[in-house]
Amino acid sequence: MRTYSGYLLDIPRYINNTDSDNVTWAMEEINQSLRYLTSRYYFNERSYIVPGGTVAQQTFYNLPPQVKKLINVTVTIGGVLWSVKECPSREYWDNLNTVTFYQDFPSFFFVYNNKVGIFPTPASNGNVITMNYKTRIVDLSQADVTQTTNATTVSITTNTATVTASGSTFTNSMAGQWLRIPFSTTNASCGDNQWYQIDTITSATVLTLKNNYTGATVAGANFTIGEEPLLPEDYQDLPLFRMAEIYYTTRFPDATRAKLYADKYAEGYAALDEEYGSKSTNVILTDTSQQINNMNLFQRSVSQN
Repeated sequence: MRTYSGYLLDIPRYINNTDSDNVTWAMEEINQSLRYLTSRYYFNERSYIVPGGTVAQQTFYNLPPQVKKLINVTVTIGGVLWSVKECPSREYWDNLNTVTFYQDFPSFFFVYNNKVGIFPTPASNGNVITMNYKTRIVDLSQADVTQTTNATTVSITTNTATVTASGSTFTNSMAGQWLRIPFSTTNASCGDNQWYQIDTITSATVLTLKNNYTGATVAGANFTIGEEPLLPEDYQDLPLFRMAEIYYTTRFPDATRAKLYADKYAEGYAALDEEYGSKSTNVILTDTSQQINNMNLFQRSVSQN
């Protein structure tokens, strides 16, 4: 997987230019490409539960922080997860709200002024509102932290998630970043060379991983903590190809090299689209316009006289 520092290391290899202005420009292009690809292929989706849920006779609720696009809204009433349709226009929304109407099972939601309106207005408190959305992508900008940079080592037991550092190393900004304990044939205290995402920072010397570490137990091991893109590992070179294509088209015109990187980008993009172009694992299930039948609306039994 490529970290921010990894991209900076690769840039001169792709454009044969170490000038700081060119490297800064190249990293901006890489971040721009990451934003596009991540959003295009759903990798930035999140769920947000509105604190406290519904409030009786309150129509509007704040959108999630850093929301880019709202996907859908659900409200859980008792044991029923109720999917709410998006209101098609402001005029439609205003017509719905001509007369105030309170009901717990909503029909429509409407986004306005960084808030989500629900119709009918909820009648009760505490029903769970969940907003599924795409979040804005944060630019990669944090350099790797390693044993070399601060003379610190880490320890962890196999099949656990708690990592302990020998010195003050961890900062709150590392939550969401990734940790790797490298494999070595010469150092007995070595890991499995896999990347594990960091969940929480407990203190300057303790952090928790999102998944258990599956390598051998280590003490005093070298490590790398890096900021990585949301793009899947197999496709993290695509932003480099795109950056190099633009570089050899605009900043240092070279038609041959530009075409080389354009072809490599197109090939990788096609593979990415093939693997992630559909959110379904079954390529047959692609018709998103199919009618969804809500089983809560069907009669389950009929009594006969």
